[in-house]
Amino acid sequence: MIEIFSISLRDFWTKKFIKLTIMPLILSILLLGFAVAFSASSVSEALIGVIQTGDFGYFNLSDNEIFKIVVSSAILKWFMASIFYLFGAYLVLIVSVFVALFVVGFFTPLVVKEINARHYGLDLSDLPSTAFVMRKMIVEIFKFLGILVVSLPFLVLPFLNFIAISVPFFYLYYKFLLIDVASNVLNDIKFRLALLEGGTMAFSVSCLVFYILCLVPFVGLFFQLFFIIFLTHLLFYKYHKVSPKLQEF
Repeated sequence: MIEIFSISLRDFWTKKFIKLTIMPLILSILLLGFAVAFSASSVSEALIGVIQTGDFGYFNLSDNEIFKIVVSSAILKWFMASIFYLFGAYLVLIVSVFVALFVVGFFTPLVVKEINARHYGLDLSDLPSTAFVMRKMIVEIFKFLGILVVSLPFLVLPFLNFIAISVPFFYLYYKFLLIDVASNVLNDIKFRLALLEGGTMAFSVSCLVFYILCLVPFVGLFFQLFFIIFLTHLLFYKYHKVSPKLQEF
C-alpha cells in the first residue's frame, strides 16, 4: 500500500494529471459557488418575508409592536443570511464530493489508459458494457435512497445524526468509485467479481479514508483525481496481480 501510495503521488504531480485536475476543480467551484449563492439568497429572502409578515398559521404576530421592531431591524436579515450561508457552505462540502466525482469520472478512462501505459502495459480489452455499468449505478442509487430513508429518523439523535447522514452518502461515494474505476480497469468477469467482493477490504478502507478527507474544504475538489489514480493502481495490483514498473517522468 505504501508503494502504491508513493507511485500514485508521483503520477498525480505530473504535468498531464495536474491539467486534468485543474479543469474539474474550476468547473466544480464555479457551479457550486453560483448554486449556493443563488439558493441561499433566495431561500433566506423568502423566509425573512414570511417572518416579517408575522403570519405563522395559528400564531399571527403581525399586530405585535415588539415583533414589528425586531423583524424590521437589519440585524435579523444579517442573522438569517448568515445561517443560510453557513448551511449552504456545509452543503457545498458534501455536494462538492459528488460533483467532483462526477466531473472526474469523465476522465477515468484517460487516467486508466495513462497509468496502464506508464506502469503495466496490459491488454485492457473485454471491458464491461456501458449498459451493464449504467444499470449497476442505477441500482446503487436506489440502494442509497433506501439507506437514506432508514437513516432519517436518527437525525434527531445528538452525536448520532452526523454518522447517520454520512452513512448513505459514503455508501454512494464508495460504490460509484468502485463501479467507475473497476469498469475501466477490469474485464467483464473480473468486474463482476470486484462488485461481489466490494473491491476487497483495501479498496473499501481506502474509500473511507478518502471520504473523510473530502470533508476537509477543497480537498475533495482538488485531490479527487489522485483518489482515482490510487484506486486504479490498487485494482491493477489486486485483480491483475501485477506491481507497477517504476519510471521517471
